[in-house]
Formats: sequence, C-alpha cells, structure tokens
Amino acid sequence: MNRWLLIPLVLLVVLASLVFAAQNAGTVVLNVFGAEWPLPLGVVVLGALFGGCLAGGVVLWFGVILPLRMRLRRMQAPRGDAAA
Repeated sequence: MNRWLLIPLVLLVVLASLVFAAQNAGTVVLNVFGAEWPLPLGVVVLGALFGGCLAGGVVLWFGVILPLRMRLRRMQAPRGDAAA
C-alpha cells in the first residue's frame, strides 16, 4: 500500500523539479576553487537543494541513527552475568 502512494509522489516531485529547472534556464557561472562552470540557474538551485538534503541525511545518520542502533544492539545482546 505504501509503494502505491510513494510512486505518484516521487513522480510529482520529479515533474515539479523539471518544470522549475525549465523556468529558470538563465545561465549563471559557478566558481568553485578557481574552476568555472556555466550552468542553468535551475540546475544550480536543485543541485544545492539535493546536496543539502544529502549532507543533512549524513549528519542525521552519524549523529542520531547510528548511535541509537548501537545502543539498541547493546541492549539486545545476551548478558554473560546471568547464572542459569
């Protein structure tokens, strides 16, 4: 059931991104460490959005999710001090 809701949502986001990129087709020069690339404005904005989401996901993974998983594994590990 979840997949049937996710597929149209992803297609809607992709379509909105394509329309946004097409409407912002003006060229800007991206200068990174001395290298210059002329790119459409829409591509630069969407690339910055994607890069920010990716960086936030990495920070979330290493700062929250991974420590909680390690804590859960420690809590689920069998203890050796129980005498049977």
